[in-house]
Amino acid sequence: MNIRLAQPSDISELAMLYRQAVLVHAPQHYTPAQTAMWASFGADTDTFRQFILGVTTYVAEDAGAIVGFVGIGNDGHVASTYVRHDCQRQGIGMLLMQVVLEHAQRQGILRLFAEASEFSLGLFRRVGFRVYDTEWVDRDGVEFRRYLVERQVLL
Repeated sequence: MNIRLAQPSDISELAMLYRQAVLVHAPQHYTPAQTAMWASFGADTDTFRQFILGVTTYVAEDAGAIVGFVGIGNDGHVASTYVRHDCQRQGIGMLLMQVVLEHAQRQGILRLFAEASEFSLGLFRRVGFRVYDTEWVDRDGVEFRRYLVERQVLL
């Protein structure tokens, strides 16, 4: 497994990975309207490009193919954590979270935080995040519940 920084040339492959992961796994936890709204974000090229390149995004590759990505902002916000739909439950999410923790330590970030979905909450908990609140967000009339999670980083 190779871990590297995301490049502008990765955007279309990352958007496809994102969309497929949502379309395959979200229906287990979300309504069809929620799933469709969530998956549509990957089709908004400019916004998705900013989502990836506006933070430090690490990409996991296996045999030359992207199998996951994770993004972290300078403030400790874990902006994204996605694993290719056919590669989940193989330790890639844990590996990416370890990369985030190492990044935070190198940068002197003391607190990591994120908005976890129903299907990413387990991963966050496994790496030591705790839920401190929940929130409802509205995306074009479609509401989603998110779990606000955080973790302290030991330097």
